[in-house]
Amino acid sequence: MAIALILLFFAASAALVLGDEIAPNEPLRLRAQIESQDAMLRFGDVFSNAGELAQIVLTRAPAPGRMVSLDPAWLSSKAAQQSRVWRNPSSLKRVTVRRAGHRIGTGMLSTLIKEELAFQHEGVRYEIALANRGQTLFVPLDAKGESRIVSLDVTARSGVFSAQISPYNNAPSVEVRGRLWRLVQIPALTRSFLASEEILPEDVQWIDVREAALRPGTVLDPEKLTGQAARRALRAGKPIRFTDLKRLTAVNRGEIITVIYEVPGIRLTAKARALGEAALGESLRVVNLQSSRTIDVVVTAPGFASASFGPVVGG
Repeated sequence: MAIALILLFFAASAALVLGDEIAPNEPLRLRAQIESQDAMLRFGDVFSNAGELAQIVLTRAPAPGRMVSLDPAWLSSKAAQQSRVWRNPSSLKRVTVRRAGHRIGTGMLSTLIKEELAFQHEGVRYEIALANRGQTLFVPLDAKGESRIVSLDVTARSGVFSAQISPYNNAPSVEVRGRLWRLVQIPALTRSFLASEEILPEDVQWIDVREAALRPGTVLDPEKLTGQAARRALRAGKPIRFTDLKRLTAVNRGEIITVIYEVPGIRLTAKARALGEAALGESLRVVNLQSSRTIDVVVTAPGFASASFGPVVGG
């Protein structure tokens, strides 16, 4: 009796072990997502329980990143040739297979072209726009070497280019077309400015703009910005023209200022209303509040100006 129980125990254990293995006559199970890792599509890529058939080649895989559809009846016949069964329980019309690969998108393609341009034209930077914004190259998982530019032809006048790019070693080159613009760096504002606001050194940043789009009178030197005031409201990150600037106003229209007339031994002062605005060192017309007479003065400091005709100042 004891021997019978022991034999029964080992028989049950063997059954459990065999249950984990793939039975030779078990119907094949299609993978939910079929993806080939290299140039060949194998049983193990298609069926999750291919077992010893896993490395047997069914057909060539599609190009990296591409897909192909297989006829379910064809798959069934291939399984039958290996003495296995696939019954297509879901009644699929087509079986889709994808080839795995590394994706090279438009960003990487643009970077490759920019690097080649930087090699050909040291110190010059470009903006790139691909003609086909959805263009994508794929590299097989087992590919050797890096993507590289085989040739790059640029039409100088229009900026139209054509690049031949090899995605990996011994791969056929792919044409990538587009347009490029040469860039220059110019100073711009870091924030928006209201009219008459003073521009300080910390308010200036560098931005890239297309060289061909630069308008006459654009400020190219940051020192020509600092210490100036906005003539009108200005936006951050935009090119600035000299007509957008003015000297920093020391006296504003309608402001009451002190006008000083001074010669050796004499110093006269008077209050006056500014008829306009002026920066330091600029001339300004004012009205003497005591005499109501109009005179020309030179702004010497915020709220102060000097006059050169004493009797008029005194009224």
